[in-house]
Amino acid sequence: MLRFLVRLFAFIGFLVVTGIGTAVWYLWTHEEPLPNAVVLTLDLDKPLSSRPDADALGSLLGREASLRDVLDALERARTDARVKGLLVRIGGHEPGFAEAQEIRNAVERFRATGRFALAFAEGFGEGGAGNRSYYLATGFDEVWVQPLGDVGITGLAAQIPFARGALDQLGIQPQVQQREEYKSFADTFTQRDLTPANREMTQALLSDLSKQLVDGIAKARRLDVNEVRALIDRAPLMDQEALQARLIDRIGYRDEAEAEARRRAGGGETVELTDYLDAAGPPHRDGPVVALIHAVGTISRGESEGRGISEVSAGSDTIVEAFDKAVEDDDVKAILFRVDSGGGSVTASESIRRAVVRARERGKPVVVSMGDAAASGGYWISMNADRIVAMPGTITGSIGVVAGKMSLEGLSEKLGVHWGVVADAKNAGMWSPFRAFNESEQARLTAMIDRTYASFLAKVAEARRLPADKVRAAAKGRVWTGQQALGLGLVDELGDTETALMRVREAIGLKPDAPVALEPFPPPKSTLEEIRSVMSGKGLVRDAVARELRAWLGPLLDVAEPGVRAKMPAVKF
Repeated sequence: MLRFLVRLFAFIGFLVVTGIGTAVWYLWTHEEPLPNAVVLTLDLDKPLSSRPDADALGSLLGREASLRDVLDALERARTDARVKGLLVRIGGHEPGFAEAQEIRNAVERFRATGRFALAFAEGFGEGGAGNRSYYLATGFDEVWVQPLGDVGITGLAAQIPFARGALDQLGIQPQVQQREEYKSFADTFTQRDLTPANREMTQALLSDLSKQLVDGIAKARRLDVNEVRALIDRAPLMDQEALQARLIDRIGYRDEAEAEARRRAGGGETVELTDYLDAAGPPHRDGPVVALIHAVGTISRGESEGRGISEVSAGSDTIVEAFDKAVEDDDVKAILFRVDSGGGSVTASESIRRAVVRARERGKPVVVSMGDAAASGGYWISMNADRIVAMPGTITGSIGVVAGKMSLEGLSEKLGVHWGVVADAKNAGMWSPFRAFNESEQARLTAMIDRTYASFLAKVAEARRLPADKVRAAAKGRVWTGQQALGLGLVDELGDTETALMRVREAIGLKPDAPVALEPFPPPKSTLEEIRSVMSGKGLVRDAVARELRAWLGPLLDVAEPGVRAKMPAVKF
């Protein structure tokens, strides 16, 4: 019976592999050419994939668009005579500020070549705010809203949960130390409301981001800033109100917007952005090689996880290996390091920082391009680059550390569970979640966190060539926007990936518009590697479960993890 089952499953596996292989062969050999008149289409009504690169199998069988895909496709299309315009569905998902700004910049560069760009939305923020999605839409020629759709530019508000009361009822005691007063990552579990420092920091963030939002809308829609602020105070605005206020250009349905796009293209055909990119190829493929390395998600030791569905973590082993291979590759002349992380493990962050330093010592310039967040550990791994480029809406800084654990001793007592302990050293049970720190352990924790914070400050001062007092003033765990960070000397320039790529060219002695070949490190998986991954189940069920657990339990899991952490606070705008 066992032998029969083994043969049965082996046969099923053979059929699956054969089926996938046949599909890959068919799609590979039956790729249709692009039409002569193309309207690119993109659905931004759902989040972009956090996966930074495309694997071979994904390209063939269809995949979700990533931010990298969007930027590459629009850059490639700027010089493609077949592409006449762009139609994007938008409004159902709120992107991060930096992501919205970067896509908006790319759309404006696309339009600057004489091509049109239409944004269509059923509504901006149905049942919620639509600030960032509408801000993104203002970068297009025309903004369409479906009849009965609303424009929910209701302004920014920070929502920060505080669970200390619930933890007290459960008998869970957060034992956390942080440096310094603005390091509010653990406040969700240690406080019952905003501390004065946290409130001050959050208000400053909101004010700066709100100014960016209002100024961008006013400029794009040719409205007075005060007029935009008045409209925000009236929002959400109904479709006719938004049209009269000149916030939108047309009220119509999706099929009507598509018909208008085809008319403008002279009868062109619509092609999904990822399909276009797969057929036309990326924009940066000729010239000196520039390695593109991503650090996306929570920084952790080991390998990056979740690459099959979502980037759960930026693993130091994966990233350090990518740097090492780029350094050893004689064809690679420089490294573009894309950072989109709110931090994580201090030791993992330090390993990655060291890889950046070693790359520079070996003559490979490193330029950092910051995404939505490059804070705490995300800033740690960025600070030693030759140049740091951030978007105005990037969340960065958070130069501080937090350490501790959750003590479940009270919960155990409530449940009638007693833990017998046998230890042969004074601090042997220091990280046990089933008892509180003793006096000796608290002293060791204080020493560890003070050492780490002092090291963080010193490294920033050295890397950024700033006086110690200025670093301390910009630190204390405080979070800044990219705009604010520029004035503090924490970043060198405001700009997007294309700006960072210009700085890479300058670093290796090229003209700002010289061609370069942008190659991802590590390279995307081959078709065979993807098939093996599918057959093994890796990157599918495990990653889906991890993604859901991280969404619900992420902050609690981060605080509960023992050791010193460099992590930014969780704030919902």
